[in-house]
Amino acid sequence: MDLCVDLAPSRPAGLPLSNPVMIASGTFGYDGYGRGLDRDAPLAMMGAVLPKTFTRHPRLGNPEPRWFPPSFREGLEAGDTTWLNSVGLTNPGIEAAMADLAPQWAGSDTNFIISIAGDTPEQWEEMTSFTRGVKGFSAIELNLSCPNVDDGAIFSHHPRLTEAAIGSARRQTDLPILAKLSPNVPDITEIAHAAVEAGADALTICNTIPAMHVDVATGRAVLGTGYGGLSGPALRPIALALVHKTAQAVDVPIIGVGGIMTGSHAAEFLMAGASAVQIGSANLTDLNAPFRILNELEELLARWEAESVSEIIGMAWWGEPCGAQG
Repeated sequence: MDLCVDLAPSRPAGLPLSNPVMIASGTFGYDGYGRGLDRDAPLAMMGAVLPKTFTRHPRLGNPEPRWFPPSFREGLEAGDTTWLNSVGLTNPGIEAAMADLAPQWAGSDTNFIISIAGDTPEQWEEMTSFTRGVKGFSAIELNLSCPNVDDGAIFSHHPRLTEAAIGSARRQTDLPILAKLSPNVPDITEIAHAAVEAGADALTICNTIPAMHVDVATGRAVLGTGYGGLSGPALRPIALALVHKTAQAVDVPIIGVGGIMTGSHAAEFLMAGASAVQIGSANLTDLNAPFRILNELEELLARWEAESVSEIIGMAWWGEPCGAQG
């Protein structure tokens, strides 16, 4: 069965993945700066792995508590899908990443894609310039759900800022660029068009939604910053709808992310028009989750007698009868 997908078909070398299941940035760190999978996991099995987002300078992150519930597994078992996080992009900075971590990635057989976040268009360009000539990763994902320090607006909330960030990065690299978009906009297709026009090769949809939860026993918010990002199962139907809508509006590959816990969830996103998926919160309930989800997806495709994963991509978009049922 052919599980291969290409996330940058317009580029000379493309961005080929051996399968459409990726590990999302944010839940996978390296050398102690993230939470989730570690270097002992069989990461080469994944289509790609995205370590935690890097910023221009090192960041310690937000005050504790940063997660709710503290154990996502316990929350899942209790039937609570209010999964919040407020980590604050803890990371060692882009220069340390290129000097210390990228050589380790280059020595492995895992397909790494780096994630970066900037504060200004100039900083996006500067950060991308640090990646030039560095081996160890095959593409760059721009985490556009961060504020522009010049005016406080989120980059992916406005077409002009989206274009500025992606255009700045594009000037410094020939690598494929993935643009990770926010769900918190009136019309995500407007932002998607801007991203593609500026040079994005693929779109990652979507990031978390601002949310909070209060412990009624104490009257206090459960996160150290009060507000956090809603992720996990509660985000999945929202992300799925945004993937489906965007797939009909732009002609670049889409990567679906948000609450994918099973192979069936991954298949939903592919049927909605995604070419690949990223696994995030599920990593925090089960370190084996990405590998299990890949196996479950492959079993579903075999049951449906599909010869290639491409046979189900966009099935819901095109309105074809889902013979995959049953």
